[in-house]
Amino acid sequence: MTVHEPQLPKLLPGEEIVNVQRFPRPARHDVPSGIEGLERLANATTQLSVGLYGPVFASRALPGQHNRIFHRYEALFGRDSLRVALDLLDTFPKLARSTLVVLAELQGFMVNKASEEEPGRIVHEVRDPMVDPVAQDLMRGHGWQWPYYGSVDATPEFVRLIAAYCQRTREGTGILQVEYVGRDGRAHTLAYALAQAIRWIITRLDANPEGLLEFKRSNPHGIENQVWKDSWDSYFHADGKIANHRHGIASVEVQRVVYDALLDAAEIYERDLDKAHEAAELRERAERLRRVIRDFFWADDKGGYFILGTDRDVHSKLRKLAVRTSNMGHLLHSRLLQGDDPDTAVIRETVIAQLFSKELLCLNGIRTLASDEVRFRPGTYHNGSCWCWDNYIIAQGLEMQGYVGLADYIEQTIIDDIAAAREYVEFLRGSDDENYRINELVVDVWDAKHQRISRLEQPPQGMQAWTVAAVLAIKLARRERKLSRHATDSGNRQLEQRLLQELPKHSTPKRESTFLRQDGAEV
Repeated sequence: MTVHEPQLPKLLPGEEIVNVQRFPRPARHDVPSGIEGLERLANATTQLSVGLYGPVFASRALPGQHNRIFHRYEALFGRDSLRVALDLLDTFPKLARSTLVVLAELQGFMVNKASEEEPGRIVHEVRDPMVDPVAQDLMRGHGWQWPYYGSVDATPEFVRLIAAYCQRTREGTGILQVEYVGRDGRAHTLAYALAQAIRWIITRLDANPEGLLEFKRSNPHGIENQVWKDSWDSYFHADGKIANHRHGIASVEVQRVVYDALLDAAEIYERDLDKAHEAAELRERAERLRRVIRDFFWADDKGGYFILGTDRDVHSKLRKLAVRTSNMGHLLHSRLLQGDDPDTAVIRETVIAQLFSKELLCLNGIRTLASDEVRFRPGTYHNGSCWCWDNYIIAQGLEMQGYVGLADYIEQTIIDDIAAAREYVEFLRGSDDENYRINELVVDVWDAKHQRISRLEQPPQGMQAWTVAAVLAIKLARRERKLSRHATDSGNRQLEQRLLQELPKHSTPKRESTFLRQDGAEV
């Protein structure tokens, strides 16, 4: 890959650059094997031992990446480990099983504002403060306690993985009777952990005037945005004003995963636990949430789209964060947008058209933020970059809705990205510059308006678990099917063909061997 001199990002009013460092990426001849990457992330020595030693770490530094910046996420993150386990469930069920057991062992059982622990809440981040310098820094500088629970999507994702495991593995519902010892020192089964997670979700929904699952940190120095886009400035209004973190904020893709988790739990309660009444209540809650999502999260301007989320004004009145982001694409991978009724079909097609618009789609995939939004910058962590896992979940949604040709297009983009990067990077730049696809700079600015140092750009992690899982899942699925596919439904096919004709063609496919072990035996 030709290396050009990186350009500094544009600045917004009140920003001043205070630090620039360059981290050139070591030259690599081939993409590392995905299986070998998964083994490293899972602390396994062979493919068969993946899952024997617990969940995956969020990332691992590659050889030659010695700076601390490339080791920051070498830890267990609840959200990350659940997503990897779900993406690879059919091939690596032991990984899903051990992930569920370990996260159940760590499940919250009391209220602790410093760690943001709550009964039933699934952990966000696990570190050992005795040996981990990141943990020590966060304790000294932010008053965190470990383990740390500051996320709102890990808990419904935990419910979803339990449901998927019950449906798709040989052990099936036997997983519900697996015993573990919780943080309370008592023996429980995973059925108990499931019930506790559902109780946490319901408690949050019942405490909210509109029945949404919002986030608001209890530790004043905890994570501000307790979702996957957790940069401090990733939630904002159309004019660029940062969302009001003094009140709750609801992210659209979190409502989607809660909706599906409620339906998943209802199926388990009814089918496996003989709790028909509880199942009916969960389905009623899911339906109420579906209506709220349609009422509060849809915007009619710019052709129509699902907004990023909502915040509240000083009087706690709900306000729309009316910006176009990749988050709306997650709703395709949900029962929320399934159905043949005309309104749902129009919304579904409108979302797809937005995702493939020139503002959201670029060389490296679908951007986290549309290029015409105020805070768009192609090298930022969550405000313009392209994340492989984000694109993969959108591809899964396209397939789920019957747009298999568009799903293949996004999947091939991910494969091309990793072949070009020669690493399983977290994200790529959200631009169309073939010669500068990966951040090499750390750029810090002083934001005078918000009186804080802000990191505008940073290099991505070299082997990120979400990315490894996405590539492995794509390659494994392609072994079972033809590469060339198209929508079978006539209505879907018409939209799909129109969009595909307008999209740039992929470059010549990279050698399949670049994703294999040297013996060619594994992806």
